[in-house]
Amino acid sequence: MTLAETTAPTVTERSADGVSWIILNRPDRLNAVTPELYDALAPIVERVAIDPDVRCVVLTGAGRAFCAGRDLKAGSSESAAASAGAWIERRIDYLRRHARIARTLHLMGKPTIAMVNGACAGAGLSLAGACDIRIAARSAVLTSAFVKVGLSGDMGGTWFWSRILGAGKARRLYLLSERFESAAAKEFGLVDEVVEDDALAGTVEAMSRSLANGSARAYRYAKEALHAAESTNLDAILDLEASHMAMAGIDAALTAGEFETRSS
Repeated sequence: MTLAETTAPTVTERSADGVSWIILNRPDRLNAVTPELYDALAPIVERVAIDPDVRCVVLTGAGRAFCAGRDLKAGSSESAAASAGAWIERRIDYLRRHARIARTLHLMGKPTIAMVNGACAGAGLSLAGACDIRIAARSAVLTSAFVKVGLSGDMGGTWFWSRILGAGKARRLYLLSERFESAAAKEFGLVDEVVEDDALAGTVEAMSRSLANGSARAYRYAKEALHAAESTNLDAILDLEASHMAMAGIDAALTAGEFETRSS
């Protein structure tokens, strides 16, 4: 087994057997996000997205939470603005810059799993929605939380959850900001599977290793088509799928000797 590890103050990452485990590491604050956490997380996500040795990515949190959203008690690293307009411009730049983390998680050409090991709220819910698969512990609790603190939502969550849940459920998720225990979260569609707390790590490890042993090319093409399907008409998707299926199958066909060898 090959093992590589990179450590940042608020995020850790370890890669083994084709799986990258990215761990939000502020357990004393339920892994609530700060600008510093985002600054640590962004380069790790960008690196594993293009690392050919990484074939599956797992995102989770240290301790008893996945991510409790924005840390409202953390002081802002922004300097005082000369005007409200200047503050808004800087804030928009900050939000767009860190939103690339969710974008990369969603668009990378390899499977991503959110291992929801506890509280998952606000930006944490958005990050979970950016992943392909969500596995939750029995003790996990999920909520959008934004409107409860006078915010509207960021990190692409409204886009991800509208596509995962459908427009009506996404509106309920954001406008009512209900608190979903794990079983209710599965029924609502926020998670794909719920397992006992002590079985969570083993379940996700088995799934991630299975995915890491699959065809990287097939995953990349499948995800490209799935992404296109989110904004492209059916005819375009049929053409894209045909092209990808042909390309993905060519290695197997060559190995099986299915191509006729002709001599002039």
